[in-house]
Amino acid sequence: MGLMQDIQVRAQRRRWPPILLVAGITWLVIFQGVHFGSVLGLTQGTRLAPFAEVMRANITPLAWCAYLLLLLGILAVRDGRSWLWRYWYRFSVCWIWSVPAWCYFDWMNFYFMRDKETGLRAWEYINLPPLFEDRVMGYLVAFGAIAPGMFLTAEVIQRLGFWKIGWTAARKESPVRRGLPVGVLILGLVLAPVPIVFGTPLSNLAIWVGTWAVLDPINYWYGRPSIVGDWLEGRLGRTLALGAGGLVCGFLWEFWNFWAYTKWEYHLRFLGSWEQYKYFEMPAAGLIGFIAFGIETWAMWQASLLILAPFVEGEQHAAGDEALAVYSCV
Repeated sequence: MGLMQDIQVRAQRRRWPPILLVAGITWLVIFQGVHFGSVLGLTQGTRLAPFAEVMRANITPLAWCAYLLLLLGILAVRDGRSWLWRYWYRFSVCWIWSVPAWCYFDWMNFYFMRDKETGLRAWEYINLPPLFEDRVMGYLVAFGAIAPGMFLTAEVIQRLGFWKIGWTAARKESPVRRGLPVGVLILGLVLAPVPIVFGTPLSNLAIWVGTWAVLDPINYWYGRPSIVGDWLEGRLGRTLALGAGGLVCGFLWEFWNFWAYTKWEYHLRFLGSWEQYKYFEMPAAGLIGFIAFGIETWAMWQASLLILAPFVEGEQHAAGDEALAVYSCV
């Protein structure tokens, strides 16, 4: 079945009831309303006060879960069938995988990227519960939602027409086809050690690209979906969708984080005077990093599927699913 035929068949299916879509919107409105009520002091002395305190301390993970419901609802309505019902193994494994994936970036930040003059890292968490056991559930929800949130956002963006973006590329063997993966890998081998070797917040310029550049050519050579493979086939849509997905999620993370009690702050002195121009807590220039973050995290996920594929529902048949192979971002 061709890609266009597959899309036409989906369009003819009965519309999937927008249960998740309505639930996502409802929860977002409730969570955000109570949160702003707490920020403005409107809930003090009311029955909502205890709930509002919990909401203000945990608005990012709670709002993020509602946002995921919204995305799953959009995909269900768009496809005429439930994405979550078809790929719930894939979604679950991605959620669990997202926790250690983000811990990798935290590890690089907290152990190697300290500013030698101020002693501060590129980002710091504040007002965390003092006991680790009290933080575990927050980690599982907040960190687990990171990758699925970006990938599903990109998936929705692809369905808006991004999958069509590209050009006609020659598929015959050529120096470009042989050299591009090697060149990207060399770039990765140069950039990946920078955060460890130099160990300053300036390493942010390398951390969001280096890991992608190492793993993406490996994905290509082992037959996994890859950015390099897309470029060689003349497809730009997935690259742009993943970058846009990272940026959209970055905007939302910073919006929800700004008024939260348990939150993070940035210390990016290497930006110089640009550090003062902020989107909430994030220096505006730093938002560019979310574009690379979306692409890099996806490359890490695809590399992990070289091992995790047997645990992902439908992964064994992905090669025969043309729509999934061409433009899927999850």
